[in-house]
Amino acid sequence: MRRMVFLGLYLGCGMLLAQVAVGPAPAQGQQADEAVRFKITNPGQALYKMAIPTPAGDPQLAGLIQEVLTNDLLLSGLFRPLDPRSFLADLQADELNMNPEVWKAVGAEGVIKSRVSQGGGELLLDCRLYEVVKGGTSVLSRQYRLPLTEARRAAHRFAAEVVKYFTGEDSFFGTQIAFGRGPSGKQEIAVMDWDGAGVRTVTTNGAHNMLPSWHPSGQHLLYTTFARGTPDLFSVPVTGGRGKRISTRPGLNTGGVWSPDGKKIAVTLSQDGNAEIYLLSPEGVVLSRLTNNPFNDLSPSWSPDGSQIAFVSDRYGTPQIWIMSATGAGQTKITRQGNYNQEPAWAPRPIGGQPAIAFSGRDENLVYDIFLVNPLTQEITRLTENRGSNQHPSWAPNGRALVYQSSRGGLFVATADGKTERQVFKGRASTPSWGPMVKP
Repeated sequence: MRRMVFLGLYLGCGMLLAQVAVGPAPAQGQQADEAVRFKITNPGQALYKMAIPTPAGDPQLAGLIQEVLTNDLLLSGLFRPLDPRSFLADLQADELNMNPEVWKAVGAEGVIKSRVSQGGGELLLDCRLYEVVKGGTSVLSRQYRLPLTEARRAAHRFAAEVVKYFTGEDSFFGTQIAFGRGPSGKQEIAVMDWDGAGVRTVTTNGAHNMLPSWHPSGQHLLYTTFARGTPDLFSVPVTGGRGKRISTRPGLNTGGVWSPDGKKIAVTLSQDGNAEIYLLSPEGVVLSRLTNNPFNDLSPSWSPDGSQIAFVSDRYGTPQIWIMSATGAGQTKITRQGNYNQEPAWAPRPIGGQPAIAFSGRDENLVYDIFLVNPLTQEITRLTENRGSNQHPSWAPNGRALVYQSSRGGLFVATADGKTERQVFKGRASTPSWGPMVKP
């Protein structure tokens, strides 16, 4: 009976299958440029204080550019954008120039100056990054000429350049998030920019569709659909179109996720009675069965190198997070706190120098929140608290942020430490999946 309740939660309306499936200091003589970059990438260091004043030029576009730059850098987990109300500089007179003494007075370590104009259906954006300690010469300068409709993209591109300059790593500012959109019983798969712009629907079958998962190429999505009345696994191009059948076996065909190399699909099937985890080929042929016991094994999530899989099992009484080899060997329970842990999402990079798996767990007040568990030490860290009920985490491809659904309505993105959070979609939404990195 207990296992039937667990599976029923998985298949219940609203959450439908979301729950079922189930360094050292710089050396003497080191260049100032190197020291600043070390500071911003060193775990535990204070966030880099960045001033992002209103761009000069077209007032219609200036606010949009400033908003996108600020939001990108805020959610990167690396910067603390300063309050524009504190700025002392004469922005109109300075335009793209920067007086370091004026910006030192407001506590800025870096300043982004920009100018934007439009004409003939095109946008021209001129951006410059200054490090206050280096004086009034910009350390990074870029110009973008794009169609006027791509103003947000231009701002995303410069924000990405700023992150690259300081850290040497790619940002997630050019990425997208897929999710289920709409009421229970009739939910389509939608895709949007990571910050909520450009929402578009990619399925149009009028059924309940959920649990999207990205192919590593970013070109198409796996998803679970009830178009035939039962939970089946389909694929659809990210641009939209007719769904392609992957698995329609009796029972559950759900929670499909691509391996990092795009050659296999881990999925939950119940063709043999109860929910178990299998590997399929891209065409849906069963390659192997990874779990085999009388209990429910659900919600597979690949490790970044594809050598391991995290999953949910209730074989010891309550749903908990487990890990195993990608061959099914070495199945080990890694959560021992809480009585309802589910929806694992393996971080694409170490968090705080350690491997991490995000999951949603139910606390003593019957509220779900987002947690991290270290698969090596089994240490658990709580990321959300007193912000409603939060479920189904999914990582940005660089591991700097997560997206999750919330009882507050819609989808939220938070930095990897959970300290900074922003709502990115308002309305009925569930089971978000953050897409791979996209080069501008």
